[in-house]
Amino acid sequence: MRLQSGEILLTNPDKLMWPTAGVTKLDYARYLLTLAPYMLPHLRQRPITMIRFPDGIEGPSFYQRDVPSGAPDWVRTVPVWSDERQAHIRYVLVENAETLLWLANLACLEFHIGFTRAGNDQEPVVVAFDLDPSVPGFEPVREVAMRLHELLSSLNIPHVAKTSGATGLQVFIPLTAGHTFAETRTFTRAVAQYLQQQLPRWVTLERRKRDRGDKVYIDYPQFGRHRTLIAPYSARATEQATVSAPVTWDELAHGACPEWFRIDNMPDRVQRMGDLMTQQPSADLREVLRLLARTAKSVRNPV
Repeated sequence: MRLQSGEILLTNPDKLMWPTAGVTKLDYARYLLTLAPYMLPHLRQRPITMIRFPDGIEGPSFYQRDVPSGAPDWVRTVPVWSDERQAHIRYVLVENAETLLWLANLACLEFHIGFTRAGNDQEPVVVAFDLDPSVPGFEPVREVAMRLHELLSSLNIPHVAKTSGATGLQVFIPLTAGHTFAETRTFTRAVAQYLQQQLPRWVTLERRKRDRGDKVYIDYPQFGRHRTLIAPYSARATEQATVSAPVTWDELAHGACPEWFRIDNMPDRVQRMGDLMTQQPSADLREVLRLLARTAKSVRNPV
């Protein structure tokens, strides 16, 4: 495939990566090239974790954080210290369309990113709530998401929703500079506990899946320095070739679900609607955090 800076060799372009949906490696590469203007702002300076499917989604897959062997010298990387390995992991930085296409050729079908930018892993750029259903069905997720939307709106906190591309939904709050994970964890925990109190039939904070019943798990611990979530517009390894798609609250209220958003229809959608992930201002949570601190102090030290 020809780009301004040269050519990317795409091997086995007719290989079916999503057999049921009929999506080939070439189709996928074209999707990434079309979506690059919308994906790249969310990937730049964000070390990525890849999930690769060399024989398509029906074959074996594996996670990869280290830069793949044989990477061209123009692929940018960044070393990130791993406490688990006691060594640096050299992550790929997706800075341009060429890197997207190179990864497409390596059958990287999912891109997962953290909450910080390279060189500053102590300061989150967003807060995220991951709403994960425990049983099939999206309606409970929608119910919890709409209640979260009401809460954040009442607090005048900008936020945006996106489907996971699989079964769940994620709600993001873009942050102004200067927040810490310790501060934001206080906020996410308080919000999750509030929703559990307000929706005891539908919300659980139980990490063990066997103990969740049919409730929606608000995975606030998934927001953290070493955690990742699927990147906006990344494809997912589902039969329908779904995509992690930003959605409006009106769409959610009127029945939107993850199956609506796929590789075949996302290009037209973003050209019509733009990038919904960037259409909210950044939030300063410090006043809310001060309120939470005062509330906690009054509970500990009642008059």
